[in-house]
Amino acid sequence: MKRLIGILILLLLPQLLWAQIFPTLGGQRVGTAAAQFLKIGVGARAIGMGESYVAVANDAEALYWNPAGIVLFERPVVFFAHNQWLVDTRLEFAGAVYHLGQGNSIGAAITYLHTEDMVETTELQPFGTGRMFGFSDFLFSFTYARKMTDQFSFGLSTKFMQETIADLKMRGLLFDLGIYYKTGWKSTRFAVAVSNFGRDLTPDGTVRYRTLSNDEVAVTSFQSFAPPILFRIGLAGELLDQ
Repeated sequence: MKRLIGILILLLLPQLLWAQIFPTLGGQRVGTAAAQFLKIGVGARAIGMGESYVAVANDAEALYWNPAGIVLFERPVVFFAHNQWLVDTRLEFAGAVYHLGQGNSIGAAITYLHTEDMVETTELQPFGTGRMFGFSDFLFSFTYARKMTDQFSFGLSTKFMQETIADLKMRGLLFDLGIYYKTGWKSTRFAVAVSNFGRDLTPDGTVRYRTLSNDEVAVTSFQSFAPPILFRIGLAGELLDQ
């Protein structure tokens, strides 16, 4: 028991420090993060648990929640999910995991948020300009995970994302990192995951609008936005042994 307590203290101390750092950074960037679709959870089971899933993810859904979790099962898995999201948007997710052997696993996933084309409106033309525009978010991720011991595993995901609004596109390369640790005390396990870590994202393209004097203005320079970094930490276990 003393050994278990010591291990938990060593694991929790760095995470408590991170927990102080990340809210501070977030407080400086409130309302400035882009690619908000990256925060939409995947999987009915995970959503039903209030997204408290980082230490539970042991199937293909781990591609989203904790990349270290894809080495915790043996068979290849393919997973599909459809979510009828807000204001007529739809979220599609597809993921697959393949085991290479000797504690190594790889996986890939695609996330696609989309909607029907919308009517373009402006301040001077609130009922429409006669043009339509589209909106979509796309993400492709590749994950590698390794089981270092029977108790400890880690995973890393490299992700390419693209957000499209009308003629603007915002692209970026992001990373997820996760660890999974079985404490050895009954079924208790501890997990940490950091998602969407990367450089600021900048839109690319041209926005055209007309002024009150009917002059057309083209804007080609835009502000950069931070990706929505997510930090998750969890402890899980079964109350009743099977």
